[in-house]
Amino acid sequence: MVQRVAVVGGSGRLGARVIRALAARGASTVPLSRRSGFDLTRTDPDLLARDLAGCDAVIDCSDAADRRPATFEASAAALAMAAGRAGVRQLVAVSIVGIDRPGLRRMGYYQGKLAQERALAAAAMPVAIVRSTQWFGFADQASAGVDLGRFGRLNLAPAMRMRPVSVDAVAERLARAALDGLHQGRIELAGPEPMRLAELVRRVWRARGVRARVAQLPIPGIPGFADGSLLPGTRAEIDPTTVEAWVVAEGLSQSAG
Repeated sequence: MVQRVAVVGGSGRLGARVIRALAARGASTVPLSRRSGFDLTRTDPDLLARDLAGCDAVIDCSDAADRRPATFEASAAALAMAAGRAGVRQLVAVSIVGIDRPGLRRMGYYQGKLAQERALAAAAMPVAIVRSTQWFGFADQASAGVDLGRFGRLNLAPAMRMRPVSVDAVAERLARAALDGLHQGRIELAGPEPMRLAELVRRVWRARGVRARVAQLPIPGIPGFADGSLLPGTRAEIDPTTVEAWVVAEGLSQSAG
């Protein structure tokens, strides 16, 4: 039975929520991050293994600081080696739906995540990869806008097809993969509705009480953004949380203020 879980990237947006999800299930947690000295790019695997000692499982929520595929690969290899030396029984990592599809080959970050998956696959224990679609918060990260006062907002967003999901749902799924027995292979997780990024942006702002108009911009050279490469397969797990419910839960609506 898994009782103690290390969360790599535990001080980040996802990692902190994973820790809460684990604690809610009665597991003890070990938050690890570059801030605490757990640096996958600079630390010897034997030293990394000391920080993982006594852990039944490891959840990797880390990101490569430079977002280069080689850094992702080296970091994942170091974590897999350290986990094996520490006697960890289950390794879980977060990834992205569609990163191995042809239309996304020119996305360096996605290729980095794919390199991370491949390196983790060489671990001595079962490895579960939770591939999620974009999170609802992507609406703010990937769009730029200006406040037009009483006329609302005008935003610009890449032309993308997606099925966005709540970050809390991703955190919960990672926790379950670590705690509910030994898992091997990929799990896809998506939100309840397929939509374009422009619709996501409009709905997020509307739920905040602000009307927004959104202009879509095509992204040359990356057809996967618009051709459906970011959409999950038919066997994906679907979380029911809607955009509007997420805005309320995050305390981002006017009524919540």
